[in-house]
Amino acid sequence: MEGSPMFTTLGLLSVLTVADRAPAHAPTSGDYRARIEVWTNRGDDPYGSGQSVRVYFRADQDAYVTILRVDTDGRVRVLFPREPWEDNFARGGRDYEVLNGSDRAAFYIDDFPGEGYVFAVTAADPFVYDAIESGDHWDYRVIADGRIRGDPYVALTDLAQRIVPGGYSDWDYDLVPYYVQQRYDYPRFLCYDCHTYVGYPFWVPYDYTCTRFRIVVFDDPYYYPYRYYGGTRVVFTRPLRPEPRFIFKDRQGSEAFVTRVRERPTTGDRRRDVGVRGRDLGGTGIIPPPGVRQREQRPSDGDQGGGGDDERRRRRPDRPDHRDRPDHP
Repeated sequence: MEGSPMFTTLGLLSVLTVADRAPAHAPTSGDYRARIEVWTNRGDDPYGSGQSVRVYFRADQDAYVTILRVDTDGRVRVLFPREPWEDNFARGGRDYEVLNGSDRAAFYIDDFPGEGYVFAVTAADPFVYDAIESGDHWDYRVIADGRIRGDPYVALTDLAQRIVPGGYSDWDYDLVPYYVQQRYDYPRFLCYDCHTYVGYPFWVPYDYTCTRFRIVVFDDPYYYPYRYYGGTRVVFTRPLRPEPRFIFKDRQGSEAFVTRVRERPTTGDRRRDVGVRGRDLGGTGIIPPPGVRQREQRPSDGDQGGGGDDERRRRRPDRPDHRDRPDHP
């Protein structure tokens, strides 16, 4: 059925549209918490401009599913369901592929180089999309103002909490990165928490690093919940509100800009170090980026979820069509 969201159950010849299934409902027991895994067709291998990205997921129990994409510039789009009113119930124990109508790609790479994410959320009960929809369509102006800033684990789980009922705990998530051009240690939009947003052609955080702060990357196991070690599947308890994986610390002298730490240190009172945040410096995005002339800064681009010279460059003829963008953003 062209134009409608579709799932493919791997290993079967038939293709099922969501609308063709008989209505089904997940159990609502207080002990019910479905687990979800999401992955892409290339794993950690980088994509090139214009390449198709195929997205798959599996829930271990019958559940409702929402899947988001965050591009390398922090822009948020919903991959599934394509519209808020469409059915998003999935059977447990099956591998599903997210399709864009009759196209086998979930989306095409139209990002500048960097690290983006695919974020999956599952719940025992239907999601409540009221806070992020308008007129039966997704309203990206109210989804993190169209763009997330700072740590992706914190920003996306905060967003997930907006689509589940208040106080609800029977939900789960998974987060997988995708890379454009090459592998990177951190997403560009991490820097927008402190620095003023400037489009990629004018400021590349990977080339002009900050001299005031450095990035600490924590590799705690719970950031990689469903993984295999020595052939054994190990599942770590995943907090619904994780601590940031990426934090900023003061940078001294010749310290490396990026430091990887195997585990988060825990103080005696169990409080976690969240590092320096934009709010600690007087507000989000108030520090001019390094190596950028003042006249080139375009803070309004971030406010509009992308625009100005940055957006015009994104729409060059040699870029793929924006097939992942809904008609009613």
